[in-house]
Amino acid sequence: MEENKLELVKPEFNGEIQAKIKSVGEIESNMKEVKGYVKELNNYYKNINFTEETMKEAKDEKAKVNKFKIQVADYRKNIVAEYNKPIKTFEETARETEKLLTETYNTINKQVVSYEDEQKRKKEQQIKDYFEEYKTANDIDFITYEQANINITLNASLKSLKEQAKIFVDKIADDLRLIETQECKEEILVEYKQNLNVSRAIQEVANRHKLLEEEKRKQEEKVVTIVSNENHEITKESHEQLEQVFNKPLERPEEQKQEPILTLKFTVRGSREKLKELKNFLIQGGYDYE
Repeated sequence: MEENKLELVKPEFNGEIQAKIKSVGEIESNMKEVKGYVKELNNYYKNINFTEETMKEAKDEKAKVNKFKIQVADYRKNIVAEYNKPIKTFEETARETEKLLTETYNTINKQVVSYEDEQKRKKEQQIKDYFEEYKTANDIDFITYEQANINITLNASLKSLKEQAKIFVDKIADDLRLIETQECKEEILVEYKQNLNVSRAIQEVANRHKLLEEEKRKQEEKVVTIVSNENHEITKESHEQLEQVFNKPLERPEEQKQEPILTLKFTVRGSREKLKELKNFLIQGGYDYE
């Protein structure tokens, strides 16, 4: 037997919330009359000359005044308490209603947020799948969806979000085509993968090669300086310096006390202009070379 499912019916409240004092309570009392009497009595006893005859009367008045004081205090407390009862009841009801309204708002909001988050999650998964398919179609395997920084919102259409993904992948493809035309494309590609900034990658590699060329030029200048050392003779010290420059052992000439001329064999690498300068230097210095 199937269980009867109760259909939920959403309660309705279409009226305006309101609260007001229905009537201002009027308290019947003779406090003003008592107040006037006591004020006059106070002035009377401030100025009276006490005698044996007035002493007994004063004691009676004192007791009467004290009795009135207690009665007025009791009336004040009781009347105020009674008057405050509906106010207290209303305040408690209003506070409970505020609390319940807050709880109800949170319940509804939780449902709304949960639904919207699920819709966004589904939409984002669609964009991720499209991103992966499109980058694979462009033969790109080193970028991630997160790098595209696509802002998924409920108001954004799938078409506009896919367009953002396409633009990002197309830019990477354009950068790779540019890198392919560069002389040091492998080095540039390594740099490019670090930050996806093609101009920076090209510049960094160019700067690195510039520094290497500068260092190579300095080494070539060292060779020329060593060769022109002290009367153009190859000494033991200059031979060791050349070994340091070329970073390999060189053939050492046999030491002959009676033979002042030595032979040094080495290979010099440099630009065409630098080699011409070295050749002219050897000719002008009277060196015998092959």
